[in-house]
Amino acid sequence: MQVNKLRQYRDLLREIENLKSRKKKAEDKSEIVRDITTASNPEFPYQPIHIRLEGIDTREVDKINAIIVKRYKQAAKAKYKIEKFISDIDDSRTRMIFERRYIDGWSWIKISMAMGSTNESYARMIHDRYLK
Repeated sequence: MQVNKLRQYRDLLREIENLKSRKKKAEDKSEIVRDITTASNPEFPYQPIHIRLEGIDTREVDKINAIIVKRYKQAAKAKYKIEKFISDIDDSRTRMIFERRYIDGWSWIKISMAMGSTNESYARMIHDRYLK
């Protein structure tokens, strides 16, 4: 997997949260539609009566939701691919470096120190060797 795709993980999380909130806002904006229709009395003398109808117009909301759901699925799929790539790394140390860098968003220095090294490029070297 390429580094630029791995770097997208944190942005994908933000995009997924953003899409969830946009979907909720779109549903809240749905407007109420009112109309009056004529019907007849169910019993004799069958006089015409006026019935007031109210409902929510979901046509626009459905269009927007379809777009949002499509983007949500794409982002979730990309997020899953990154998580699967990292979880498929056999070496525990390398897997921890990838998790801390891309999933947790740690710096190379912080990762190296957490791994017990005083060399700031220790984690980056393991990372780069794995990707070659």
